[in-house]
Amino acid sequence: MGDFLLDDLKNGALYIGTIPSSMDNNRCSVTLEDDGSVTFYIYAPNANKVEVAGMGGYFSSERILLKPDMQGGFSANIKDFHWAMHYYFWYVDDVCITNPHAAISYGCFAAINTFEVPEEGEDFYFVRDVPHGTVSLCKYISQVNGHIKESYVYTPPGYESGDGRYPVLYLQHGVGENETGWVWQGKMNFIMDNLIADKKCVPMIIVASSGYAFKDNEYPVFFPGDFDSELVNSIIPYIEENFKVKKGRNNRAVAGLSLGSGQATDIAARHPELFSAVGVFSGVAIHLMKKIIDSHIGLKLSLCRQEMKKKRYCLESMRW
Repeated sequence: MGDFLLDDLKNGALYIGTIPSSMDNNRCSVTLEDDGSVTFYIYAPNANKVEVAGMGGYFSSERILLKPDMQGGFSANIKDFHWAMHYYFWYVDDVCITNPHAAISYGCFAAINTFEVPEEGEDFYFVRDVPHGTVSLCKYISQVNGHIKESYVYTPPGYESGDGRYPVLYLQHGVGENETGWVWQGKMNFIMDNLIADKKCVPMIIVASSGYAFKDNEYPVFFPGDFDSELVNSIIPYIEENFKVKKGRNNRAVAGLSLGSGQATDIAARHPELFSAVGVFSGVAIHLMKKIIDSHIGLKLSLCRQEMKKKRYCLESMRW
């Protein structure tokens, strides 16, 4: 039956199964080379053609043909990748597949392969030799539709052993992603571990939940359902009942990426009595945010735009 491998992470994903004995076990599905190029490899002995393609932007959606190695494998080396986390697709004989031997996340409303090209000199999200917090997967019942749903909850180092209470950040994903996004793709737990170790932020609890809260018979739309009610009436009460949190608006913040930034802005504007801070990352257009804010009384949001290296931009708002 060949080799039966358990907990084998060499291809970037956990798999359990029988591996063909002729497969090159020393090869990874995606390899970042020393020159910055990326090599893609897949073992598909019965395939006639294998291609990869991105989603556009930094990784073109035009398919790239992999060359057969005459041993059942196909590979291609692609140069000049921009630093980023990339979603991408494998095509085997024109059928789009998810490669179980490569890293997998949830994006584009489905399981999807990902890889990352790190930015030179940036290590704020790397796993460092510092005290690490814990990520828990918690279940709650949505008051919007009665569904059993999940949140990923980060608790900082020392949470389990101490009696202290912590402020809470409710952190939302982008469109097409879900509650896994800020852990699997965003590495928010490693970012927090490093920030806390470097004394760049106060220890806090972070809650990442699915932003889709569809009501009964509601058609899925871009700004989905009633997540405002779900956060206020389901998630926050669950967190405050089950975790050691500091209560009150001064100890509560909401933030989000892309779609989540629009949700965060709207929720903060609706509930200034609940949140003292809001974070907007890769946010909705400024005029849309202003429209959201102007439609509610009681919240003033100050935005600044600062140019950073390599022409990156950052939107910041109030902080603890």
